[in-house]
Amino acid sequence: MAKQPKQMSDDELVSICMEEIARGIGGGLDAENDNDISLPLDYYLGKLPGISAVAAKDKNASRYVSMDVMDGIEATVAEIMPTFSTDSIGFYVPSGEGDEESAETESALVNYLFFEEYNGWTLLQELLKDTLLHRNCTAKVYWDERASVAYEEYDNVNQAALQQILAPNAPMQEVEIVEQVVDGEEEMQAMQPTLERQALVEMGVSPDLAPPVQETFNIKIKRTTIVGKPVIKSLAPEEVIVNGDHNSPFLDDARVACHEKAETSSSLIAQGFDPEVVALLPAYSTNTESLSRSRESEEFDYASSHEATTTKRVFECYILVDYDGDGIAERRKVVIGDGNHLLANDPVTSVSLVGGVATLMPHKYKGISLFERLREIQDTKTPLIRSVVDATQLAANPRMGVIAGEVNIDDLLTSRTGGLVRAESQGSIFELPKGEVSQSAYSLLSFMNEQRKERGGSAVGMANTANAAVGQGGDHTMERVMSSMELTNSLIAKSMGETIIRGIFIELHKLIRENHQGELQARVGSQWIKSMPSEWQSRANVSIQIGSSNAERVRQANVLREAIQLQEKLAGMGSVMFEESKAYTAISQVMKLEGIKAPERFFTDPESEEGQQANQGKQQQSEEMQQKEEMMQQAMAKAQNDMATGELMKGQAALQAQQAKVQIEGMKQELDRMTAMVDAADKADETQYKYDKMASDESLELTKLELQYGTDAKETNEGNK
Repeated sequence: MAKQPKQMSDDELVSICMEEIARGIGGGLDAENDNDISLPLDYYLGKLPGISAVAAKDKNASRYVSMDVMDGIEATVAEIMPTFSTDSIGFYVPSGEGDEESAETESALVNYLFFEEYNGWTLLQELLKDTLLHRNCTAKVYWDERASVAYEEYDNVNQAALQQILAPNAPMQEVEIVEQVVDGEEEMQAMQPTLERQALVEMGVSPDLAPPVQETFNIKIKRTTIVGKPVIKSLAPEEVIVNGDHNSPFLDDARVACHEKAETSSSLIAQGFDPEVVALLPAYSTNTESLSRSRESEEFDYASSHEATTTKRVFECYILVDYDGDGIAERRKVVIGDGNHLLANDPVTSVSLVGGVATLMPHKYKGISLFERLREIQDTKTPLIRSVVDATQLAANPRMGVIAGEVNIDDLLTSRTGGLVRAESQGSIFELPKGEVSQSAYSLLSFMNEQRKERGGSAVGMANTANAAVGQGGDHTMERVMSSMELTNSLIAKSMGETIIRGIFIELHKLIRENHQGELQARVGSQWIKSMPSEWQSRANVSIQIGSSNAERVRQANVLREAIQLQEKLAGMGSVMFEESKAYTAISQVMKLEGIKAPERFFTDPESEEGQQANQGKQQQSEEMQQKEEMMQQAMAKAQNDMATGELMKGQAALQAQQAKVQIEGMKQELDRMTAMVDAADKADETQYKYDKMASDESLELTKLELQYGTDAKETNEGNK
């Protein structure tokens, strides 16, 4: 007979969790050398290295601290953060054919929520600074459900209205009456309808005909609504504890990942924890490990005179443990308060904590911080610069020696411009020899600055160099600058993307899919995107696309501007190579590279609804213009035809006139010949008569022709008009 599995007791579970926490990595100490977690912060803020004991006694000694850690980290952050300043950084990979549209929609929605609703850019900046200072960073991604309580008061409410008031007006809401107030006056007012009914009955009115009594209430109700939303926040390094043998920056496979936090009693109760158990937790007192991060005050007091606002320490553990006794470890979320009080014990499928590093160390939970690389530089430069400052001050205000008894010491110690010092003899006051700053000190400072660049602080002062190279139009010069400046920083950005950003997007998608009620919509660019998270499929494959650095963005923008100029030429030529949508893509990309995230405010996207409407209007206008052009062409063709017809008629008339002219000339010549013949012969009567008749006939015919020619020419001219 098989042995029945034995479930672990709560005390056993709490004991295992607290043992893992005690042996874990983190909790206010550096994983490698047990240094206080505040050490990097002290360097960052210029508190270290401190001054020597000798210098401490000299109020005039320099207290200068080289800020290499801060300068290096801030410059690196300024160089890397633009690579995260994109509208879309995480893209869910389609699970197969036909899933492309869903994956694209979900990617757009989650990216929008991350950057716009959850302030993702600021979150990434905090995480980046954490890992540059403390070797790694941690984000917490969880669905936060809290009870929201509201009180409402109503006077003179009848039964029907009361039922309506007590009905929940939101999901996951409870309504209860917490108080019903009735004083003497209100009681009399409440009894008035009853008295009136009784009076009517006494007057002989049937009880059935009397108006019914309307009972009213004066009440105070309490609405308790459970409000849930995704939350993403950066955790301080001292708040995160991982099992000591964990060997990767990813926490989803850690045996124990714990969030040590301080919360008020009110906050714990609002999260649904048992108020009686919360009341048993001791007040959280000063703890050197957990409080080491504070930079503003050396003394702390978490105590409160009011129980609801008293701070309690709680351990939220995600632990792999064989709780049910079947021999297989399962992931559970165990919440333990100070004093080993169990607040929650629930099965979970994932870890809400997401880890990340800037520089990966193989087989290590923590990576390498920029602080570690620059700490020695700051330690070395600080005393060097102090010595230079002290030597300069000493040169301006040298130490003086006097011969005892020959100098009035009071005069010497009274420092004023043009003051006199009484002395017995010349040479009784003299300047003491002072040490000179060796030239090697300046050489060493230059060497340490070069070391800072090589160790990861190359971003300091390099941005201006890159911009200058771009301004000079020297692409190759800029590329050389970028190659020396950006290799390390691009690797840091890539490492952050593949660790913590990827984990955040996987967990955020899971939370929205499992908990969001109803439709999710967002305006992305110029389009509204809508989707039902309850219909999403599980996605664990995310492609992280890191943007470009400042110098690289400038270079890309310049290349795109050249492409836009070429597109303008192609558009002017009417080439098929030009397309409006591709031109818009180039223009919008340039604006995004320049930091303008909404190019649709300045340019119309041809693919958008507005752009399509504009294109339809342009097409309609073009068709109308084409119709008008065709009508004009037809009118011109008709005019040209009319002109051609007029020219033909004009030519025919001219030909006819020329023929008539030739005929007239011939007839004139014949008349002249006959006249000459008559003059040469004897003009007999008969001959004279024939001649006269012929001349008369010829003259008449000539007159007809001339008249006909003139009429034809006039008609031709009229037709041409």
